[in-house]
Amino acid sequence: MMPYREIVTIIQESAAYQTQHVVIRKLETILSENLLKKKPVKVITGIRRSGKSFILKRLYEKISAEIPKQNILFINFENDRLSGYLTLESLRNIYDTFKLNSDPGYPLYLFFDEIQNIPAWEKFIRTVYDSGNDDIYITGSNSQLLSSEFSTVIGGRVLEYKLQTFTFREFLDFHGYSKLDQFSINEKKIELSQLFDTYLEYGGFYETFLLTEDQKAIYRQSLLEKIVLKDIINRYRINKPDIIQNLFLYVAKNPGTIVSAAKLSNAMGINDKTVSLFLSYLSNVFLLGRIDKYQWKTKKIFQTQKKYYLSDNLFTHLCLESRRLENFVYNHLVEKYSGSEVLFLRDEKGHEVDFAVTAGGHYHCYQVCTDLNDENKNREFRSLLNLRKYRTAEELKDDRYYLLYQTDSRSVKDSPVGIEVRQVLDFVLTG
Repeated sequence: MMPYREIVTIIQESAAYQTQHVVIRKLETILSENLLKKKPVKVITGIRRSGKSFILKRLYEKISAEIPKQNILFINFENDRLSGYLTLESLRNIYDTFKLNSDPGYPLYLFFDEIQNIPAWEKFIRTVYDSGNDDIYITGSNSQLLSSEFSTVIGGRVLEYKLQTFTFREFLDFHGYSKLDQFSINEKKIELSQLFDTYLEYGGFYETFLLTEDQKAIYRQSLLEKIVLKDIINRYRINKPDIIQNLFLYVAKNPGTIVSAAKLSNAMGINDKTVSLFLSYLSNVFLLGRIDKYQWKTKKIFQTQKKYYLSDNLFTHLCLESRRLENFVYNHLVEKYSGSEVLFLRDEKGHEVDFAVTAGGHYHCYQVCTDLNDENKNREFRSLLNLRKYRTAEELKDDRYYLLYQTDSRSVKDSPVGIEVRQVLDFVLTG
């Protein structure tokens, strides 16, 4: 049994953080508004190093200003002091020891960081949830944290929050551009464009923001190795790790292309069931995001044809510039329309639109191109125009159709009625 003094040391190490610049993220604001309001269980999922632990530490700091620290149990289950204690029995013993030394005049607050390292942890959470008045916060780096088994055990009494890496707005906040109106956007256009180019290439992992290009490359490789090795290969006991590594590299070179398990099976020389399974593993640890095909004419979603995107532009170092921009827009839309499904559109003639989101029964559709010019403008506009014909005049009033570009080289900058032509940077900052 772990002595209480060791538990206190683990809490102090788990909750400690050092940073010269704290960016208040959207999720921290949401959770802070409901501090000291117990139940249901709060669960934060997201890719490793996205900031889940930091948000928990910030919440711990705020709660400890109101509640005695002996009533706030904070455990990072990747702390090396817990080696040999990563069992359900050990977790129960740590909890019981901590509770015995707590102040009975206050409730307990439980912060469990990367709890998926404890087998059958959901049974402990359910028992504690039902038997007391504890306020519980959980993080995990696997989308299956809220598996069907856990949902059954906990009975749906969970609030789940999915945390992405830093958005471009949060990236700007870090660099001192937190309050931007149209005047300051115009005045600082050059600086903002330069930062946008940096974000497009290196993404939103906070720990990379002050690194050199060489250091960012090392960070990327180290992070990928940790995610693929620890969170996939070891967790799922994969005996041919080169296959899943090559599968990730294939998607990293081709984000946003339509793929099927059969197509990848032929390209890589492995069976389609293995392809589908390994793609699900890569998605479970948030390396990849998947969108399905939606056909307006039939109003059906086709899951045999999918597109995969990278969860952060740090991983887009192997793909073309046009794919990098599209990957950025994908992640921006996922954050912008949190809770709504992002799809891609394709009609029976092969006309395709990169992204579509349903918003209140209406469609917001996006076509993305790096350079809008006289040679490609008709093709890019046509994709959006062909899809509009399936909508009635009444429906079109509340639909939105966007053609997003990075540069506009057209000799005449006009556009068809009903289509908004926007530079991606301007859209992200003001739209």
